[in-house]
Amino acid sequence: MSADDSERSLSPSTAFELLADPSRRGVLYVLYDSDSAIQYERLVDRLLRREITPFDNRRRLHLELHHTVIPKLTASLFVQYDERTRRLRLTDPRSELEPYLAFARSMDRTER
Repeated sequence: MSADDSERSLSPSTAFELLADPSRRGVLYVLYDSDSAIQYERLVDRLLRREITPFDNRRRLHLELHHTVIPKLTASLFVQYDERTRRLRLTDPRSELEPYLAFARSMDRTER
């Protein structure tokens, strides 16, 4: 196991913590479904259109993403945000997160 592998090893508690918040979960869904990095504004549009965040107001969603969601996700090392280009991407979309995302998505669908 390399040093990078040990840093990126995802425990179930970390995965569930990342997925516990609907806004973080929504961002992860959008990034997972994207083939490449996604522009910040496009992410906001997709989140509002899919109704996968508790915020229906664009301004409030921007504040939540900027101050809470994106910092938490980038600290996890599974999401990368380039402030210069304002693009986000999963660092390894078919990584350890995949089974947790699939589970969370299936649970979100059953709640509706």
